[in-house]
Amino acid sequence: MPSLNSSYTPLYDPAQIPLSLDPVSRWEVFTRLKDLAIPCDCRVNAPLTVTAHSPAAIAQVWSVVQACVAPKADLVDHLNRCWQQRIHP
Repeated sequence: MPSLNSSYTPLYDPAQIPLSLDPVSRWEVFTRLKDLAIPCDCRVNAPLTVTAHSPAAIAQVWSVVQACVAPKADLVDHLNRCWQQRIHP
């Protein structure tokens, strides 16, 4: 682990991701990302801007957005496919 005095360079540069969503979805995504401790900024009449510090954060952003904007039937189909997958050790 780097010390506080070292010049630490992260493996990934934070990605600034603008998300153009309708106002209701934008607020839902904003509050959920805040719950997940993913930095984001939600200004009036502007896209929601998310700062993703890792690939995992990008995957979480994608998942949260899909949960808010994808048709419910698509989400149900995806969940059913997940339940049907077999995990091999």
